Amino acid sequence: MKLSFWFVVLFFTLSSAHAQELVKTDVKSPDEVAERVRLLEAELERQNAKLDQLQKTIEQQQSAIQALLEKLSVPLSVKSAAAETPTPNTVAETEPAPQTPTVEQRVAKLEGQTLRIGPVRFSGDFRLRFDGTFRSATEPPDPPLDHVQNARGRYRLRLNFDTDIHPNLSFHGQLATGPANNHLSTNQDFTSLGVRAPFMLSEAWVEYRPTKSIQLQGGRVQNVFADNSRFLFDDDLRFNGFNERYTHSLKPNSARVSSIEFRAGQYILSTPNVAVIQPNSPLARAGEIVGTAGRSATLFHQGFLVNQAFNKKWSSQAGADIQIYNHPNQIQLASTQEGLVLLVQPGIGLALSGPLPGTGNATTTPGGAIYTAPGFQVARLTYRLNHTGFTRGDHAFPISFNVQMARNVATGLNERDAMLAALQVGRITKRGDTAFLYVFAIKGANSMISQVTDDDLGTNTGVNIRTNHFRFEYGITRKVIFQSLFFMQRSLSRSGQYPNFFVPLGDFAPTTYRVQQQVVFNF
Repeated sequence: MKLSFWFVVLFFTLSSAHAQELVKTDVKSPDEVAERVRLLEAELERQNAKLDQLQKTIEQQQSAIQALLEKLSVPLSVKSAAAETPTPNTVAETEPAPQTPTVEQRVAKLEGQTLRIGPVRFSGDFRLRFDGTFRSATEPPDPPLDHVQNARGRYRLRLNFDTDIHPNLSFHGQLATGPANNHLSTNQDFTSLGVRAPFMLSEAWVEYRPTKSIQLQGGRVQNVFADNSRFLFDDDLRFNGFNERYTHSLKPNSARVSSIEFRAGQYILSTPNVAVIQPNSPLARAGEIVGTAGRSATLFHQGFLVNQAFNKKWSSQAGADIQIYNHPNQIQLASTQEGLVLLVQPGIGLALSGPLPGTGNATTTPGGAIYTAPGFQVARLTYRLNHTGFTRGDHAFPISFNVQMARNVATGLNERDAMLAALQVGRITKRGDTAFLYVFAIKGANSMISQVTDDDLGTNTGVNIRTNHFRFEYGITRKVIFQSLFFMQRSLSRSGQYPNFFVPLGDFAPTTYRVQQQVVFNF
């Protein structure tokens, strides 16, 4: 504050001297006098404007200093009162009073406390949903199957926290609601009377970027090819393992290719901790060889994406990848009570109420732990075409078309193919924006693993389905979105249609209708 005052005084003194020099100059004619008076007035106006600006700056500095003093006055006053309180051991000698810390010292102390905490960034979302599933009962001569009528309220809360540990090293974490035994959902039903819902770790990873083109992640991560398309993986699924990405940017070329991304992921799905598999072991009933060590179920996922920019309006992305599962039957085993006790509960230290959901693949026996497909190596091709679209008023409607095809190349059996086609118009960026989405998907019973793919397209199953999906979105505000989703689902095959082929729900089941109405709040 003192420096600002002396700066104003110095500025005023120099400006006055300059004005005096203008006055002292000899005047030789009336026109020249008028011109010099005009210059003097302009100089004074310029000085007044600068003085006003300096005065505002001083007032802002004083306000900031006063705010800091008020924040620091409470702890200082408490310490002073404690120091003045007499005690039995008080001596008569008078000690010199400690010096009051300067403003700079107080600010430095506050900065040190802030740096110890770290610049953590918080964000998240809260979603309120009505979820209704409806299916009529079967009639003779079809096998008996009861009707379904499940109308419920649900909510989801997710809290993200991020921080930069180093310029090229960062941390991300997420806490989310949801039942502990359902890795495909973070939704909590309106149920359980008034019991509080669990809030657990959903994501936690460290990201290292040695260069701009390389990204490495380790921890509880999203799949490296996750795209929220409801095709390969469920949106709420996270894996324990590692991701790697390398982006090679290209100069303008005739093919309009702007960059090529190489991606890979390695995920550890289970740790049986069985030195020697015994004949009565659950692993033996899942097809593992008796007398060998119990190996972990793992997933290796690698591929590439090619990004093209044709012009300012058109762009595209094409890619190919393959998932390679080792010991995939352990995933189906985890959906049985024996597998739950062996593979799931020891890792979390909790006794769950039931095995993992999401069954739907064909198995060699009804409800068994061995898939009909001898292995899962899921190869996928994907292509996305984007256009800037059109505008209506001040609302933009970009257009995106995506088609994906997958095949389980580890088996030559039937029902090993899957496909998805999606068309989206619009995007929510502000109040009044609207968006529309249509998805058509087919997933065979041997095409991919049901326990990890999307469970909304099939309602409690991810494969052996044919689904039409519609979604409408409306921006209530920039951070509040209303969404309306509608699904029409049919099963593809039935048990016994092929050798050693048993599915939870056959093609005789009537069409399942699912409706979701929800409001999403982002913060």
